[in-house]
Amino acid sequence: MVEKKEPSARVEKKEKPAPPITAKPKRKSLIICIDPGHQQKADLSTEKIGPRSNLQKPKVTGGTRGITTGTPEYKLTLKASMILGEMLKEKGFKVVYTRTTNDVNVSNKERAEMANRNKAALFIRLHADGSTDRNVRGFSILTPSSKNSYTSTIYKDSLKASQLIVDEVKKARDVQVNGISLRDDLSGTNWSQVPAILIEMGFMTNPIEDKNLSDPTYLTHLMEDVSRGIADFTSNKMKSAR
Repeated sequence: MVEKKEPSARVEKKEKPAPPITAKPKRKSLIICIDPGHQQKADLSTEKIGPRSNLQKPKVTGGTRGITTGTPEYKLTLKASMILGEMLKEKGFKVVYTRTTNDVNVSNKERAEMANRNKAALFIRLHADGSTDRNVRGFSILTPSSKNSYTSTIYKDSLKASQLIVDEVKKARDVQVNGISLRDDLSGTNWSQVPAILIEMGFMTNPIEDKNLSDPTYLTHLMEDVSRGIADFTSNKMKSAR
């Protein structure tokens, strides 16, 4: 009689549990607050030029106008702000605007407070210049000086942002760059608790620059330069914080 062999018991190998998958935390998008200068109707009632100040300035002035195109500054600044904002979004920034239409009434102080509430990495104020001399032209940036008591905590970063943006714009052969001006009389900057600069894109009272600023191609290229300067600033800021 042939004995039947019992099937040998199978030894199951216990598989090691897979290590838990930990998702990499997403880098929080930096916020850029863009302020399209002026608005459809000026508000000449006054507000303090800065915290604890007794000096008063109009809340929002009317701005200038294109000498050839007739375009008001408030329309140009909103158009440029929308172009710049889309470029910054493509670079991964979160963009906050102080206004997205022309028919508003938002004072310069209130615009700065929007940047403060959003803890913006940079507060960009977009304007265009004007002069009684039609020959005056050029791109410039207004930034607070080291002597400004209202902006002592943001002075260095504001100046650095201005320098990096000017460096990028200087690469454009078709843009005259006048550089950086130190200004301590701007209430929209003085109320800011985050780095703040005011960009003068060019003189609308100069026939050539007025036409250039109304040209979508020129304006887009100019905002590309500005967006690169902003990216340079935030990149340097993050590196120094490590």
